[in-house]
Amino acid sequence: MKVSVDQIVDEGGGIRSFYFRPEDRRQFPPVLPGAHTLLRVTKGMMRQYSLCAPPGDRRYRLAIRLDPAGRGGSRFMHESAHVGDIFYLSYPQPDFLLDPDRPSYSFFAGGVGITPMLSFLYALQGRTCRIRLCYFVRADGAVPFEQEIRALCPQVEIFNSAQGGRASFEDLLDGSRGDAIYCCGSAPFVAGVQGAAESLGLGTIQVESFVSGVKAGYLGEPFVVDLPRSRHVLDIPSDRSMLDVLLEDGVDIDYACEAGVCRSCIVDVIEGEIIHRDQCLTEDERRTVMTPCVSRGRGRIVINSI
Repeated sequence: MKVSVDQIVDEGGGIRSFYFRPEDRRQFPPVLPGAHTLLRVTKGMMRQYSLCAPPGDRRYRLAIRLDPAGRGGSRFMHESAHVGDIFYLSYPQPDFLLDPDRPSYSFFAGGVGITPMLSFLYALQGRTCRIRLCYFVRADGAVPFEQEIRALCPQVEIFNSAQGGRASFEDLLDGSRGDAIYCCGSAPFVAGVQGAAESLGLGTIQVESFVSGVKAGYLGEPFVVDLPRSRHVLDIPSDRSMLDVLLEDGVDIDYACEAGVCRSCIVDVIEGEIIHRDQCLTEDERRTVMTPCVSRGRGRIVINSI
């Protein structure tokens, strides 16, 4: 969807809200609570962000935290995006959804992981259910979205590590027995909450994370990728992803998470053995396609190059 930046709001804590309005349609498609969208930041670079505009606002809102050590998407938006600029968004992706019929909820949010929780809080307004929010931040100044959150959820606990605010996940989760528990934040944050829930025997909790467990450094045995259309043969070394090498070769390919969860960079495989490391493909799909951001080949593979 073609969109333009309608408003930019500094939320504090290195987070800015970007409000978009449609350019190629009268109004946006409806959004389910917890849904995210893919923002095409620049050609070939896409990033996933939760949709968190209040009900009644016909714009889409994305909250983007500046990560100076990141891969460039947030830095571009913070430093180069202005009101009136044109971007492209995907249709809403409903991967982290709220069960609307539970009597009580506990939400655990770490940093910018508060964004899908905002959409949940808006969706639960007027319901006769108990809502609890545990919000972990590091903010020297204003806590992002604090006023908005407190207006939506009276039972909110904010733990600001910049001011010495800390808490035990086990202690907090012990008070959430019987609740529908949702968690979003960095990979270590999510892992910590999940581990605490498991140790207390709370069963499965609903989490959102766009980060896989694949580490930098040694990624696997080197292999070769054959691109018949361009007649290029590319060597993929043990310390680089296939996606990196394809982009360096000039292949026009979209990508977003670089973690094997968003499906943006899928390529067709014509021949060869694939070592799958994604978290998004079905078993049937894995017979013919792969995610070059994390998955690899064995020996030599042939792909249907773009």
